[in-house]
This record gives sequence, C-alpha cells and structure tokens, in this order.
Amino acid sequence: MKSFLRLLLIVLLLSNFILSHAQKTYTLIPKKTEKLNKPVIASLPPNLKALAAFYGAMGGTNCMDQECALTTALGLGKQGSETQKALIEKYFPDDKAAKLVLGQDCYLPPSSASTFSNFAALSFVLSGDSVRVNYQLDVYEHGNLKIINGPDIYVFKNQVFKNKKRVLYAWTNK
Repeated sequence: MKSFLRLLLIVLLLSNFILSHAQKTYTLIPKKTEKLNKPVIASLPPNLKALAAFYGAMGGTNCMDQECALTTALGLGKQGSETQKALIEKYFPDDKAAKLVLGQDCYLPPSSASTFSNFAALSFVLSGDSVRVNYQLDVYEHGNLKIINGPDIYVFKNQVFKNKKRVLYAWTNK
C-alpha cells in the first residue's frame, strides 16, 4: 500500500510539474479570418497586453487616422496614447525597437495610405519564461505586397521582456 501511495504522489507531482511548464497560446488574430479575436485580447494578462501594445505600434491593424483596431481592442484608446506608451516603456525599458516606436509616438500610416501594414495573423505562445510571437505582417508599398513572418522570441523575467530573436525591426539591434 505504501508503494502505491508513493507512486501516486510521484505521478501527481510529475503531472503538476509538466502542467506548470506546458505551453499556452493566445491567438489575437487568427490566420484563417485575419480578424481580431476580441475575447482573447480582453483576457490578456498585463505583460501580454504590453506585448500586444508593442506589436500594435510596430505593425498596423486596420488603422484609420489615430485609431488602430488592436490598440482600441486592448482598451488603450488612440494609437500612441499615453497608456500605450507607458505599457511599452514599462515592459520593454531597454529595447531599441521599443525606443524607436516610442520616439515616433507609435505612429502608423492609415490603411488608406500608399504605404501601410496590417497583421494578417498574430499569436503569443508561452512556454516557461519564453514567449514566441508568431505573426504574418502584410506590408503594402504602392500596390506591392511584402510579407514579413515571425516568429520573434522574448524572455520574460523580472517583469521585463528581453529580445532573444526578432525578425520585425531586427535592424535596430545591429
């Protein structure tokens, strides 16, 4: 009987360990629909809300004037609002790409401009302290389409994101 209880305890502890390190995925923009998944966006924890605010400053989501769909869905108000910038500053204090978008007040050209971008897909995959950002960013330049695909990889420690590998704005780290 004692052996059975020990085995049961080991199985429970191992299961708990595995579940605590399991991946969790947040799909903000599914590739199938290319539309915002508002329930998922509303349920993001603060650090992932900041990550979404940062990506919302690097690539468009149906922007018109100072309104971008992702920034609005995050409850941050207009593109480049003080709330959006504060979130990015807090969670990306030493990131060169973050400093760049903040220096431009998170400005993105409207979707009606001759050059603009829109995320066709965006998701976050958490595994331990690692966050993989999967995306497809469609960049339109005078009628030509260029597609930028992730993933970008960050480590989240001490309430701060550190860039491990980034495709989007990769040139800022050179």
